[in-house]
Amino acid sequence: MRMKKERDDSGQYTEQITLDSVMSVFDRVEVPVLTANEVADELDCSRPSAYNKLEVLVEQGEIHKKKVGARAVVYISVE
Repeated sequence: MRMKKERDDSGQYTEQITLDSVMSVFDRVEVPVLTANEVADELDCSRPSAYNKLEVLVEQGEIHKKKVGARAVVYISVE
């Protein structure tokens, strides 16, 4: 079951999945190679939410992205 989205005073949805929370998943795992599904499961969020945050982290150079199959990718911590 997914968390209920919270709204701020203006009625906008508040950000529940932060870049820091995504990076903390990499800190908690033994091998820092994860899929968007694994991050989503760990943070109890949708796969698209996890994917979007992972892509931002790739753009910022915080993590790497590697294609491992026809349609599969993994995200790798650079630390």
